[in-house]
Amino acid sequence: MKNIVLLIASMWLLLMVSSTAIGGSPITYSEPTTFSGCEFRVFFPTKTQQKRAFANGIESLIVQSVYDGESPFMRAECLPLSDPNETIAAFRSVLENQARLAGVQNPEITIEKSNLGVVGTYAGVRKAGGFDIKLFGKLVIGNVSILSLLISEEAANFPSDKTIYFLNTVERK
Repeated sequence: MKNIVLLIASMWLLLMVSSTAIGGSPITYSEPTTFSGCEFRVFFPTKTQQKRAFANGIESLIVQSVYDGESPFMRAECLPLSDPNETIAAFRSVLENQARLAGVQNPEITIEKSNLGVVGTYAGVRKAGGFDIKLFGKLVIGNVSILSLLISEEAANFPSDKTIYFLNTVERK
């Protein structure tokens, strides 16, 4: 009987947590974002705006959060891959370069395999306007594309509910 009560309590807790982020605030807005030629999609907990970028002859779409005065800055971009295995072999260098471009010195880097593909992260802190800003990047290498997510948030608030939601809503289309 005690095990059944614990099981029911655990299921109730899981149900309650599944619609909220770790801090407990429910996410009341979710904007799905997809990219042409990309096998992934992600959900922003804020309104977004789109920008086009060109690099090395490749046009890409960058989707980022609209500033609302309280949410972290969130950005997503997806690029095609001609050879995912080559990218995986150089993944640590890719993550270090992304961190450097974001202004992070001596980043913390992780690489792991998941059901999405090979997932890498980089993180670090930099000063901006007298505040410590936490920068956190997550890259996912799939079969035909690479998804790049970037979060910028005041370090004292990291990770906020919106950050956790954004980073954990990546899925295959």
